[in-house]
Amino acid sequence: MGALGNSVAGWDFFISYTAVDSPWAEWLAWQLESADYRVLIQAWDFVPGSNWRFKMQQGVMHSTRMVAVLSTAYLTSVYGQEEWGAVQASDPHGLERKLLPVRIEDCARPGLLGAVVSIDLFDLPVDDARDRLLTQVRGALAGRVKPEVEPAFPVRPRQAMAIPPPAFPEAALAPSPGSFRPRPLGVSFFGHRDAVWSMAFTPDSRTLAVGLDDGTVWLWDVTDPLRPQRLSGPLAADDDVVWSVTFVPDRRTLAIGGSDGTVRLWNLADPHHPHPIGGPLPDSRAMDSLMLAPDGRTLAIGGSDGTVRLWNLADPHHPDPIGVLTGSHEVDSMVFAPDGRTLAVGGSDGTVRLWDVADPHAPHPLGDPLIGRYTAGSLAFASDGRTLAVGNGSQTLWVWDIADPHHLQPLGEPFTDGHMPESFTFAPNGRTIAAGFNDGIMQLWDVADPHHPRPIGAPLTSHSDAVLSVVFAPDSRTLATGSGDGTVHLWRLS
Repeated sequence: MGALGNSVAGWDFFISYTAVDSPWAEWLAWQLESADYRVLIQAWDFVPGSNWRFKMQQGVMHSTRMVAVLSTAYLTSVYGQEEWGAVQASDPHGLERKLLPVRIEDCARPGLLGAVVSIDLFDLPVDDARDRLLTQVRGALAGRVKPEVEPAFPVRPRQAMAIPPPAFPEAALAPSPGSFRPRPLGVSFFGHRDAVWSMAFTPDSRTLAVGLDDGTVWLWDVTDPLRPQRLSGPLAADDDVVWSVTFVPDRRTLAIGGSDGTVRLWNLADPHHPHPIGGPLPDSRAMDSLMLAPDGRTLAIGGSDGTVRLWNLADPHHPDPIGVLTGSHEVDSMVFAPDGRTLAVGGSDGTVRLWDVADPHAPHPLGDPLIGRYTAGSLAFASDGRTLAVGNGSQTLWVWDIADPHHLQPLGEPFTDGHMPESFTFAPNGRTIAAGFNDGIMQLWDVADPHHPRPIGAPLTSHSDAVLSVVFAPDSRTLATGSGDGTVHLWRLS
């Protein structure tokens, strides 16, 4: 990418901007390069010793397109006008779409700029700005922006289902358990032909990844949960079951673990065109369970050989192995505590071991393991970091106090009303558990007093097969359930 010495190389984009808008220009360049475009930008490429005037001429002449960062300051810049004017003159009718104005503030577009369709990023949150930029750039290259999936059938406003206005943020962040009254949103993701084994929301709750029995992962835009939209074709993980999917908090990287024992990373900077990052992680071929630490930097891979390998994902393109935990039977489940300092590991022999991973380079066990009679198939931490729920191969779900790892205490008696739990999770408030069962029902439990858990409402019976995955959206407003019947249902929590 770029030019070496006096040789000339092409770029996909030349970023034209004025000094005051340098932060915007660098952000735009970063997003474009993360999507694998070649970019020339003064801040990075005009290094000491280079002729800046000549480099600018190269950018205008040898870049396929120019991104003009439009602001009031840019429009008064002599150099800016020269640059965009030269590109506009080479494509006066916009047939090749060589000039892409990106407005970073609500400024006028005088003269010839007024006729060029712009990409407006002002007044948008960062994730929306990134998505709009990459979507519109892709449209400029292709010549049109046709959606990936069929638009929803138009419904008159008076017929549409009403969505209640968002609650005041302070109330939405910590709803009481009794306020969790799930109601179906009236939508199901049909079109999955295989069982849904794993799901994950992005940190902003807008995208849902769905891992299937056929080894594929589908991405859905659930910004409007009444009208979920498929974002892309399937991500091919392997030919077997996708056991686990998890998003890195940057929202741009997805880790996928398959039943073939491999872990793969995908770049989702442009969710309409995701692409794999390298090949499978080395030494991940015994993978049975996958879990990402809350900081997004440490990935734990549990294997059928009883080991847990820790990886540093600070740079997803160059993951580094940093530690190994041993001593378990086949690893069936894992979960990090909310602070990322403790990892609970459940084995096929029914034991649950706690590990101190505050220093992932030197993990060490905490206290004696919990010992059960059946496989520890599911684990979940509450937001307080001291309450751990354990589901096993019998019809029970236990809640434990692990504040003192050397003196673990069960909180009350096991519960689930005789149903076999397949999956469960705590709500972000830490006081509600959603559990999916092998007979197709889902039940919410109030565990604000873990000594006396109580069901919230009647069981939900929307699936025709086992509920294999349940996951709360981080904003606490939506619950997704995935089933062996191939459907995903969305529930509004009000």
